[in-house]
Amino acid sequence: MYPKRYKPHEETSTYTLELPEALQKRRVHPTFHVSLLRPHHANNDLLFPNRDSPDPYDFGTPEEAEWFVDEIIGHGWTGRKLKLQVRWSQGDTTWEELDSEIEQLEALERYLELHEVDDPNDLPKAETKKKNARRARKR
Repeated sequence: MYPKRYKPHEETSTYTLELPEALQKRRVHPTFHVSLLRPHHANNDLLFPNRDSPDPYDFGTPEEAEWFVDEIIGHGWTGRKLKLQVRWSQGDTTWEELDSEIEQLEALERYLELHEVDDPNDLPKAETKKKNARRARKR
């Protein structure tokens, strides 16, 4: 029997989460020990560009949610296809192929002005590292 002043301590080593229905249907248990939980830190593409990390589980972002383009910060060619390096408003940076939606962006217009071209297909094609390495060896 417990003394009058002694109360059993509260359990503080577990967290119970309110999981979305999709995870409940997959029979994910909602209670986790604190040692298994870690805070999510999004990648800072300014400090660590192109360091892709797996996206955390989508907890219900609506399909029709819109993300805004902050700016286009680079481009590259894969064969004849142009890919643009896009910095999004939420801080992510991704490579997107040139399509009709991207062609309508103000960010693309600004990027083309910086490179002094009118058409995205006129953007310069950078030499690959292999070509540069061969030239360096010949010298």
